[in-house]
Amino acid sequence: MAFQPQVIIVGAGPCGCLLALRLIRQGIRVALFEQDEEIQPHFRALGYPGSTHAALKKAGIWEEAYEKGSIKTGFSWRKLAQDVGPDGKEKAWGDLIVTWDPYIHSSLKEGDVGYGMLALPQNRFREIILPKILDSDLAKVYLGHNVVNIRQGSTSATVTAVSAAGSEVHATGCFIVGADGGKSFIRKELGLHLEGFTWPHIVVAVDAHIDLPPPSDGPSSTYCVDPVDFAFFSIIEKPRKTGTNLWRCTLAMTEEESRTEVFDANLRRKMEKLVPGPRPLQYELLRSQLYRLHQRSTATMKSGRCLLIGDAAHLTNPWGGLGLTTGILDADSLADALGFVINNGKSEAVLQAWSDARIDVFKDIVSPTATKNLLRCHQVDPENPLLDPFFKMIHENSEELNGVNQNYERMVTDMSQLVN
Repeated sequence: MAFQPQVIIVGAGPCGCLLALRLIRQGIRVALFEQDEEIQPHFRALGYPGSTHAALKKAGIWEEAYEKGSIKTGFSWRKLAQDVGPDGKEKAWGDLIVTWDPYIHSSLKEGDVGYGMLALPQNRFREIILPKILDSDLAKVYLGHNVVNIRQGSTSATVTAVSAAGSEVHATGCFIVGADGGKSFIRKELGLHLEGFTWPHIVVAVDAHIDLPPPSDGPSSTYCVDPVDFAFFSIIEKPRKTGTNLWRCTLAMTEEESRTEVFDANLRRKMEKLVPGPRPLQYELLRSQLYRLHQRSTATMKSGRCLLIGDAAHLTNPWGGLGLTTGILDADSLADALGFVINNGKSEAVLQAWSDARIDVFKDIVSPTATKNLLRCHQVDPENPLLDPFFKMIHENSEELNGVNQNYERMVTDMSQLVN
């Protein structure tokens, strides 16, 4: 008998894979379509804060993700790197503005679900989760298949995909989920639009091996505050005691600097200016990618029998790592919502309630927080940083910081509270 999925997921990124595995754990049959034939490294998000750990635990992958990733517990904000030494042939980390550990008063400890920020590149995440999906009798995975059409009926929905060899595949299920990123085909087919705005800034995400230890007076996740060269630096794999570390450097660029014919030279110039260490700076560039920053979302994450999660439904700038966080929490809560509908016979109104709740999370918490995070690094005067309310709260160790932590918990949608 041919495999008959109940849910069809388009896109095998972190959100699509997590949703697939969570559904399989509930006994729900899944078809997963992905246009890439192989897992590719991803340039952007790689952090899973404490609010997402329970989702990984429910999927049965927390322990493995914890083992293969690393836990970060703080952030620092600094001025730009500065010249040191008599000949100016070395740069040191810039002066510390503030450092903040959101978990310093937590009753949790490292290894506990909910403690710290798990750093794990997206390709490593998929290497953990995708084999478990492929091994399941409840899943059919179509790698190297590009979805070209969707159809919806009153009780079912159908996807048509084409393989690299040109053969067509049709899959029909109860629901389709678009987890196919910011350029989502599913969203476009539904006639939904990402409303909001695009920032004037362009950033380049750089992954490079650099013989650079983290700052001695603060954590390795470091934001640089500057009106022109605002930036973010973080070690993205388990730190080594000696030798090079793999760093993610996210650097601002202008339209002119990012033109193809001058990009490589400008990237080298930016790295020389901003990355601490001896000069000339030595590093092994693994990959770099330019991208624009957005604050956008659809009006709904449900249309008929189709649902959207992650970047297919909303886009946010990466300052604070809230894009991946929101997508993981979309997938986790949708898995619960679909379980209520498919396994427990609840009304499909549960799915609209899920959509409304997730849109509210993005508009009321995620987008405003990410906006403030970016403006703090771009607009705050690094010579007078305590004019910024958040920096002042950290400097004074204010109890108001508890409210910042609570916002992360408010990003979680508990579907049991929305089911009648």
